[in-house]
Amino acid sequence: EDKATAEQKALINKLAQEFAGELQGLGVRVQRLEDGAKRIVLQGNAMFRYDQETGKPAGSTAYANQKNMNLDLLATYNQGDGWAVTYESEWTRKYDDPSYSNAEMLSTQHEQQYITSGKHFMVGKHKYAPGYGLALNGSIQGVQYMIGDDNLAAILNMAHTSDTARINGTANAYADLRTAELVWAVNSNTHLRADYERVENVKNYTGYTKYSGIGGDTQFGDIKLIAAASKVDLDTDTNYDAKAYLAKIQFKEADKDVAHSSDLFIAYSKLPVANTLDQGDEYTTSTVSAHRDNYFTNFKGTQIGFHYVPMKNTLVTVWYMTGKTIEGDTTYGLAAGDNVKIVRAQAQFFF
Repeated sequence: EDKATAEQKALINKLAQEFAGELQGLGVRVQRLEDGAKRIVLQGNAMFRYDQETGKPAGSTAYANQKNMNLDLLATYNQGDGWAVTYESEWTRKYDDPSYSNAEMLSTQHEQQYITSGKHFMVGKHKYAPGYGLALNGSIQGVQYMIGDDNLAAILNMAHTSDTARINGTANAYADLRTAELVWAVNSNTHLRADYERVENVKNYTGYTKYSGIGGDTQFGDIKLIAAASKVDLDTDTNYDAKAYLAKIQFKEADKDVAHSSDLFIAYSKLPVANTLDQGDEYTTSTVSAHRDNYFTNFKGTQIGFHYVPMKNTLVTVWYMTGKTIEGDTTYGLAAGDNVKIVRAQAQFFF
């Protein structure tokens, strides 16, 4: 109910007219501050990890126990009209010896630097895992363009690998890479994916390798299912046959923004070395490595674990993987079929 008298209304109108310029200027300044806060977005997380390996043969140095701290910082500047610039740096150190050379995982001060225009255009260095990441799960440098929308999209890349890539089974640094990925949202709960990658070293030609994969995921209530497969074709061996597989069942889904949310999962994977174009900054030219984070290369077996959010912006991860090596490596004292058993306990704090 309007209880102001005619005299009070007149006074209010007079004051509003008298200070109109100041009020407008204040509103403009507040809007500029809000716009500036939206332009620059800083985020990141601190991670504490402990990995325990218990299954390697006596005398093998294939896998090392990891006790690490990791700090990941991501900054985004929103230019406007959908354009944005993103930069990420990451630092990792061992608890026992914090010197750079003893970091279990590679510390990357320029992990990602890229420019985007909405979802359709990206240029720079960025992480990329087409399909379900069986062949490629690392960083690439180049141009990415998406044709389509969230229902049906084709994602194309003309790039170079950021890390060591495998061509005809041999390591090649910064190889030329062409990829195509098709993503189809059958409905809100089901997606199908197909991907193709071709990698070659044009400057010092050593042949090429082609990777292709197909997979899908679907959800029924709290149950999520994922299945994927990929294969590799070597131009030096037309009879070479190496295939990779992934099958996963997950119950519920942990969300770092929802306290006490959690999930449980069990997965089976088989990933021969020849099927790995690039498995991240920690991937090496060897079939196994004491200093890599991705244990799933040269592995076939099962992983079971869970995620839990004890409070908002925290995430606890625990899993156990057990299986066998696919190939041997005399350098690290491994034979094909040797046991691999690893436990991980990890806590992340997001900001």
